[in-house]
Amino acid sequence: MAGKTYQISLDLLDPTLDLDGLKEFIKTSSLFENWWNHIPGVFLVVSNEDAAGISAAIRRYTHDARLLVIETNPEDSDGWLPERGWKWVRRRSRNNKQAAAE
Repeated sequence: MAGKTYQISLDLLDPTLDLDGLKEFIKTSSLFENWWNHIPGVFLVVSNEDAAGISAAIRRYTHDARLLVIETNPEDSDGWLPERGWKWVRRRSRNNKQAAAE
């Protein structure tokens, strides 16, 4: 089953943030089906976990840094990204439509 898409936004100026550790966790954890990171401090992740569960799982890397984990809707999106970034978003939009039809 395809998970939901969440945005993780991080305070990159906070010295307690372990960004390298967080990136490795997101890349390798079974918590995430897929991930995207085309803007520094912003991750889009696909997970069956809810926002609170994702936040709790990444706390060991964010420590006291401000962060926001929020469900996103890739179908209603706009901005200025490289084509590779938009391909990821479009794939998520198609997957969400297919999952809703099933």
